[in-house]
Amino acid sequence: MKKIIFLFFILTQINFVVFSQTQNAKIDELLRSYANLNKFSGNVLIAEKGKVIFEKSYGFADREFDIPNSKVTKFPIASLTKQFTAVLILQLAEAGKINLNAPISRYLPYYKKEIGDQISIHQLLAHTSGLPEYTERDDFFANISKHSYTHKEFIQKFCSDSLLSKPGTEYKYANTGYYILGAIIEEITKSNYAEVLQKNILDIVGMKNTGLENDSTIVKEKAKGYHFKSGVYLKAGYIDMLATIFSAGAIYSTTDDLHLWDKALYSDKLLSSKSRELMFTPVLANYGYGVGVTKFLVSDLKKEMHFVFHQGAINGFRSIMTHIVNENVLIVILCNNFDTDLNPISNGIFSILHHQVYTTPKE
Repeated sequence: MKKIIFLFFILTQINFVVFSQTQNAKIDELLRSYANLNKFSGNVLIAEKGKVIFEKSYGFADREFDIPNSKVTKFPIASLTKQFTAVLILQLAEAGKINLNAPISRYLPYYKKEIGDQISIHQLLAHTSGLPEYTERDDFFANISKHSYTHKEFIQKFCSDSLLSKPGTEYKYANTGYYILGAIIEEITKSNYAEVLQKNILDIVGMKNTGLENDSTIVKEKAKGYHFKSGVYLKAGYIDMLATIFSAGAIYSTTDDLHLWDKALYSDKLLSSKSRELMFTPVLANYGYGVGVTKFLVSDLKKEMHFVFHQGAINGFRSIMTHIVNENVLIVILCNNFDTDLNPISNGIFSILHHQVYTTPKE
């Protein structure tokens, strides 16, 4: 009887390995189909219950020197940065150094008082501040983004405009709020954002290949960003990331480091359970603090799925990070082709993981 049970165990393990290999082959085939059509270049990592089950690189990190993307390639993660800024703010709240319901003006004395008195830290975190999006200005990418500013100068010039709506009443995604949050972190800690990020998150989690971009530091193994237009790759335009994107989207990282980040985010390493609950509770439009949060019934699977997610986009780069909470599955995609739509790729991976029908891209 023991021999029969042992044989059954061996057979089930073999079947699992075969299934995993088949699943991974399908995911690889899907990603190569995008890469072969110049619709994807980058790195993909999938983890289940904290263990990596798929990890692969596609395309080139540097097309001038034909350097391929690899496991160690670092990518700007754009708006995935907002998760990190939200955690730093919540850490300050846990330490009693900031009140999430207090107004901006309490922490930034130079902020325009008539507006700063109306907007709370909570509203900045949840994109309900009513402030306009500074990157939507007609002259942002052509002019503003290419110049250097102190954070105080940038906020006074471009983050203090008249309100679009009464704070707390409407959701409006805005880098503006997260830029202001970065300045508040610096004001309270009397340290620059990069130092606080390093000490309070990166060192604790062990993220050795993550940091804040700036123009003076050489970052080895960092991908270059591209656009793919009319059958030709073009270099992405220059942006002063530290001056004009900052705590809203200037972090670079790797898929492995983001896997470490994800595991830490769902543990007590960085935040208490109470703070995590605040971060992962949607306020308006399925947005919590630095992350999107949604639950919905997937009819084909006949079960409710719980997603925590975010996307990022900056000149030459795109990113997407999705955590399927009820299955403890993580999907991270980092890409150095701005013209790639990562949604169908992410959706295709989800379908393969759940034995559903998926489509491959056409020419």
